[in-house]
Amino acid sequence: MSEKYQQFLGSTPGLVVELMSDDKSPFKVRTENGFEFWVSSEDFREYYRDKKSPTPEKWKIFVTEPVSGQIETFVANEAVDMINLFKRAFQDFSQARLFLNGLFKTDGVRDESGIPRIRKLLEESAKFPGNLSDQELKEVFKITPKAADLLANDDFAFLNWPLNKSIQIVKKATDGDEQKKDLQKKLPAKGTPKMKNVEFETQEEVLIIKVDLSKEFGPSKSGKTVIVASTEGNKTLPGRSEKVGLNVYKDISAVKKCGNKTSFKNMEMELSGESLIIKVDLSKELGPSKSGKTIIIGSTGGNQLVFGRSEKIGLNVYKTI
Repeated sequence: MSEKYQQFLGSTPGLVVELMSDDKSPFKVRTENGFEFWVSSEDFREYYRDKKSPTPEKWKIFVTEPVSGQIETFVANEAVDMINLFKRAFQDFSQARLFLNGLFKTDGVRDESGIPRIRKLLEESAKFPGNLSDQELKEVFKITPKAADLLANDDFAFLNWPLNKSIQIVKKATDGDEQKKDLQKKLPAKGTPKMKNVEFETQEEVLIIKVDLSKEFGPSKSGKTVIVASTEGNKTLPGRSEKVGLNVYKDISAVKKCGNKTSFKNMEMELSGESLIIKVDLSKELGPSKSGKTIIIGSTGGNQLVFGRSEKIGLNVYKTI
């Protein structure tokens, strides 16, 4: 008997099909009423799931039907388009999302008489409020009730971000502003504020790096990968002279493969659920780099697959000569 899969994302999500053949792309599938058609292997892997499986992690923030875990793309797209419109004023997706979340929970902005209030809030919050005209602000009142409900929801399209979700419409921070101090307090306590999803810890001469692989920080500048963690450049270890540069990401369109190595150059990695733990012996040296300006302590030797996972990691630990 062929396995059954359910479409969880699309214009008509919930469609159940049997996988008839998957030896080459496109795959042949058949609906419960006997209709047969073909789906590209890439689309099948992206938009269908085993009926017993949950919605894939990377799509969870766009779920429109929480009970079934399905995504009605027409509704989700309308909400995301609204966020991208306001992104022009904020120059940041997450801040635009927070603003709209607060806006759709606020009374007095449900019809065009609320434009002056929206404009005032935008000027208090956005980096470039003038990037949106009053005519464009009227799009807020044209949105369908379903999409409006999504924007008022505290889960839909919220990317992982160091700001607390309870911050709805925030004023622009300036030097000496008390609000800026409050925002800084909400940054992760471990690591450095500019890093994404990376924790450092040293135990004697062993560096321990922790990354939560369940988190995502949106697409990279190229749009070809999704950022999972990054030191955002090379960072000096607190109280030491060694520096660390780390990036973890997912390929968006590439065929998924799994890593089979737990050990690289003077570093060991292990998985505990969604937590990636990397250990580096800081007492060891692997010799000078090609430039001759640094001493290599540990390296993945380029971007490599995480053991047992499809994420890729690039890690270098070194010290200057």
